[in-house]
Amino acid sequence: MPALHGRFVWHELATTDPDAATEFYRAVIGWKLLPWEHDPSYRIWTMGGPRVGGLMRLPEESRRSGTQPHWVTYIGIPDVDAAARQATSLGGRISVPPQTLPHVGRFAVLEDPQGARFVVYKPEGESSRPGEPARGDFSWHELRTTDYRAAWNFYHALFGWEATESFSVPGIGVYWMFGWGGQSVGGI
Repeated sequence: MPALHGRFVWHELATTDPDAATEFYRAVIGWKLLPWEHDPSYRIWTMGGPRVGGLMRLPEESRRSGTQPHWVTYIGIPDVDAAARQATSLGGRISVPPQTLPHVGRFAVLEDPQGARFVVYKPEGESSRPGEPARGDFSWHELRTTDYRAAWNFYHALFGWEATESFSVPGIGVYWMFGWGGQSVGGI
């Protein structure tokens, strides 16, 4: 699998109170924040080394339409436009069509067939997120869904993720783990 394809490369929090989020995550995880050099209202999570994600104010328009504060995961892909087309052919939906953000890269906001939202993303330049997660980094990715088999088929086809193991959880059902190269990075 290429270094970027199907990798979790960025995590972003959109919230109504960035200052409170800053204090909360600083206390709980130890993250520090840096202003983004191209727009200081956008903040970058860091542990003093690599950048692990971003923090932004939830846009007023989104708040008025009922959107709650949330995290969104960016998954690397070499061709955002092709991934958006493939996602729709697999039963997904495009929420925000492919576009390029200067100094950032190309992205599209997609939904899987059950409605879970994520971003496909090709960063400008190389992604700095290969290999093992570092201290304070995101290390597990979990999807709660109404149909784990359909979700698995969708993400496997779109990103080439491999099934690593699964087991039954009493009262919940099957917990399906996925990853690449034999390493589990998440569960459905």
